Amino acid sequence: MRIYIKVKLYPTEDPEKVKRAILNIFPDAKLEIFEDKILAVSESLENMKKLLETQHIRDTARDILTSSVIGDHIIFKINKQVATVGKINFSISEGPLGDIEIDIDCEGEDIMKIIDYVAPSTLPPGVPPKKVSDEDLIEP
Repeated sequence: MRIYIKVKLYPTEDPEKVKRAILNIFPDAKLEIFEDKILAVSESLENMKKLLETQHIRDTARDILTSSVIGDHIIFKINKQVATVGKINFSISEGPLGDIEIDIDCEGEDIMKIIDYVAPSTLPPGVPPKKVSDEDLIEP
């Protein structure tokens, strides 16, 4: 398994802060800094797993990771600004300064085992997650 990370750099951004945002989530990442982007490769999901647990968002992460499977890859985005403080916030729409794009290449490995490792369900066995629609969140 290998994790590929890509972040667009804007002219107003400090590349060191963006680098720190990546390392806050993937401390083992090897980075290449270019004028307009940072590319990185990591071999470990350990810190991401710890962050998801301490933030109590494992079930949310599990839903997002499961719905982000494309072939042998899990592809998703996290908010760049939130990562600068060592937290994970999954992006549904692009943030004002862009996002951190993450591609977990699971070729030859069981994707569900990887998801189970990073974001194990907190629900009792056999209990499906509660699905909430937008209508459920809007008060009459």
